[in-house]
Amino acid sequence: MSDPARHDETGLDRLPRDLTELELDRAPVLTSVDELLIEDLTAEEADAFYAALDA
Repeated sequence: MSDPARHDETGLDRLPRDLTELELDRAPVLTSVDELLIEDLTAEEADAFYAALDA
């Protein structure tokens, strides 16, 4: 998450600011859904994980 853009009394300063073009260019990109795979999931957890990816 990025740093807040400004500090003010509205509380909106707690929201992240938009990323700059440079930050977007430098952000990591998943090349495959396989990078999201989590080891040691139970069969039920794996099924729920794959269902969430398909949603």
